[in-house]
Amino acid sequence: MAYKIVDAEYVLDNLGTLPLVDVRPDFMYEESRIPGAISIELIKAKESPRDTAECFVEEFAKAGLGPQDNFIVYCYDGGLAREACDLLESQGYSGQQCYQGSWVDWISDDSRPVEA
Repeated sequence: MAYKIVDAEYVLDNLGTLPLVDVRPDFMYEESRIPGAISIELIKAKESPRDTAECFVEEFAKAGLGPQDNFIVYCYDGGLAREACDLLESQGYSGQQCYQGSWVDWISDDSRPVEA
């Protein structure tokens, strides 16, 4: 694992500066998210008949995020975020940062902004 693990303070400090990628299922993203986050569903790539890694990386490319770009990945509780970062790393990505606490941690503090 070469990518960086980050916390809520880091995410808050970088809101609007670093791209933020929400890998949760789309219905969760639509309900609420960290402000400015874009949705790239990991489950969609996993359910594709094509290669999971290929599909996932293709979605990042469509979003304008390449292997050398810095961005933060989060999910619901950290599991999918870590899986996504591992998958990206296996495909040559080196700028991803994993918000380990993810959504559960984010919403545990009412002072943090939420977008709906």
